[in-house]
Amino acid sequence: IKKNLKQTETGKKMFIRLYELAKGEKNEELKKFCADVLETYEKHNINGHIVWKR
Repeated sequence: IKKNLKQTETGKKMFIRLYELAKGEKNEELKKFCADVLETYEKHNINGHIVWKR
């Protein structure tokens, strides 16, 4: 199970970085997609120690 948790942490960090890139490039479609994925992480309280600042 520890291996799976590490994968979800990596995934969340990846989507946070992608969200920031989309924000910088003003790519609203990609930004919304990343926000939807990150909101799902928050909704299910997965990797809550990794903070996502909108």
